[in-house]
Amino acid sequence: MAQKNQPSISGFSIYQDKHGRDVYYDFITRNGYLILESNASQFNLYQKRLIIPLIVFALLLNYRIGSFYINIYLAALAALIVLVGLEFLFRFRFLRSLTVIPNFRPERKMSYFEQVNERNEKNVLLMKALLYLLFGVLLGVYAFMKEMSTVELAILLIVSLVICIYGITYLVALAKRKK
Repeated sequence: MAQKNQPSISGFSIYQDKHGRDVYYDFITRNGYLILESNASQFNLYQKRLIIPLIVFALLLNYRIGSFYINIYLAALAALIVLVGLEFLFRFRFLRSLTVIPNFRPERKMSYFEQVNERNEKNVLLMKALLYLLFGVLLGVYAFMKEMSTVELAILLIVSLVICIYGITYLVALAKRKK
């Protein structure tokens, strides 16, 4: 099998086997899962399964539906349901549909920044960095403008900080780019 010119996925626990194929290494089961190009877009969604609940939480916090007010507890419950649902779908539906490589030992380990640089064009990295930073900053500004309790403010600022850090990782990857 010929090696691909442009890998389609990147991130933590992504390795390449001796044939140049993308493999997701699951540290829980200690198995590798072959990620084909046809599965790449679905894998990219599941790879963000930890940040999507944070975004859901931030968007639902202080959201009103008519006279119904979504407080911090309901927003946290919704985020937890999204997290558990995505993890369940990832582990019990998506991973089971992939080709399993038992006792996979990574052949070629690349740093996260190398993977991101290899798999994204320069303008895509810049756009992702700017959009995540913009969303994180706007969420922080919203947190200060909205009248809320100290706990709600702290949680929203933490979510905002996490989203900004995610955007900064793309900027760091762009700064480390060799091309």
